[in-house]
Amino acid sequence: MRILIVIAALVCTHTLGAQAINQVKVHSHNDYQQAHPFKEAYQSGAYSIEVDIFLKRDTLFVTHDEADIAMGAPDLETRYLRPIQSEFKKGTLREIQLLIDIKSVSKPTLLRLTEILQNYHALIQSKKVKWVISGNRPPPAAYVTYPDYLFFDYQSLDDLEDPKFWDRVALISLPFYNYSKWDGKSELPATERQKISKIIKKAHEFKKPFRFWATPDTIIAWETFAQMGLDFINTDQPSACMMTLHPK
Repeated sequence: MRILIVIAALVCTHTLGAQAINQVKVHSHNDYQQAHPFKEAYQSGAYSIEVDIFLKRDTLFVTHDEADIAMGAPDLETRYLRPIQSEFKKGTLREIQLLIDIKSVSKPTLLRLTEILQNYHALIQSKKVKWVISGNRPPPAAYVTYPDYLFFDYQSLDDLEDPKFWDRVALISLPFYNYSKWDGKSELPATERQKISKIIKKAHEFKKPFRFWATPDTIIAWETFAQMGLDFINTDQPSACMMTLHPK
């Protein structure tokens, strides 16, 4: 009888793990640094794609640092918006999330972003793309002052004072290194697992998807996080991560 119970428990655990992996979404971190930005992540099936932007001379450059602009950094429209619109016009655009990480001053950068996005009116009205603002964001009270197609990456486990602000939160993101030093090269220790599980549970109490950033980027880490119920797996290897978690 005891053997049967153990086997049943193992089957249940495996099933729950498989269900969690099936539901997890891959987030292509700093996607613009890939050999083929947007294209690789999109074709691999990654749901979320991250791009850093910096406003200078009325142009939204795709870069983490202003110094890169002089080196010929591309702009947001060329690298992302036009390829996305091309897929949309062909009728082949699947649902994606574009996580726009603002590296310059928030208010003028967001103003310029909304001006540019008006040139893609059909696309922003289609609901095919979830436009999420990360990095230098406005305070939560200002979320509702921006166009309703814009959502925000909330980086705290503190409750928002006004519940209506939560409607504009797309996900919660936290730095993994604040909670663990695990390198993802071996099995996650039980004590670390308990600690991380508590953070994931706390985040899910807000009924929003949750993402750790600056995570170990290994197969062990991807599978572990997926089994633990993390909603987004942060990776610099979108194709490999998708093949691991969602093999075709």
